[in-house]
Amino acid sequence: MKKAIGALALAALLLTVAVWNVRHVHRFTEELTEQVETARALWTSGDGDGALRALYGALEDWRGGESYTHVFIRHAEIDAVTDAFYDAAEAILNGEAGTPGALDRLEAHLHCIDSMEHVTMKSVF
Repeated sequence: MKKAIGALALAALLLTVAVWNVRHVHRFTEELTEQVETARALWTSGDGDGALRALYGALEDWRGGESYTHVFIRHAEIDAVTDAFYDAAEAILNGEAGTPGALDRLEAHLHCIDSMEHVTMKSVF
């Protein structure tokens, strides 16, 4: 009986951590996406310096979450998001017309991380 109670307690703990992880990833990527959208709005209004500051703020938050992301997120995804941040920053710095596309790629990578962490029937079975 003690083993069964221990197994149920462990299962409950794992479920709790999994739910926390999904919620944390969602909040984290949502906050970063909002900052990228702010950078996009500033870029669109012609404020390249403000867009760059907003993007670097998001990058700083992304790098600040490394203790979490390097444990719970695939390293290939981490690299892709980091590269997308720098590609978008380079586009803004150079005043490129492709800046919206670079920001779109960054947002797509963030959305991908969020969606990969959600539990679905396909991911379970």
